[in-house]
Amino acid sequence: MIPYEVEEEQALSAGYGEGYTQEYGKEIVYWNQQVKHDRAIIIRGNSMEPDYHYGQIALIRYQNCVDVPGGIYAVDDIERGLAYIKSVYVEDEFIRLVSLNDEEDFEGNRLFPDILLPKNENTRIIGKVVDAFTPIEKDFL
Repeated sequence: MIPYEVEEEQALSAGYGEGYTQEYGKEIVYWNQQVKHDRAIIIRGNSMEPDYHYGQIALIRYQNCVDVPGGIYAVDDIERGLAYIKSVYVEDEFIRLVSLNDEEDFEGNRLFPDILLPKNENTRIIGKVVDAFTPIEKDFL
């Protein structure tokens, strides 16, 4: 089992935005694969289903740009204090965050519509999501 240090008070939203704090407590979770990463953060929400699930741990490699249009990235909306895990496209004036979950409500509207963030100093690409996993309970017996 490989230990991963996960930030306790932080989360990436697979939804409408997940607030974050300046707290930096850590907890240790375990997985059976070793993946090079810079940061491990829990995913909250289900807008990235079926590929990324609520409660999984996203492994992020720091990177401040989008090198693969539509790739999965962690994005910080600094002005609103929200962080996301989304498929990201850089446009002329905006960064478009797209959910993988294409479910619709009873009127045919997407449950998770695209989010447009301004392409300025208030929007920051945290990094590329290189993997995600569901922690494995470590057997201490």
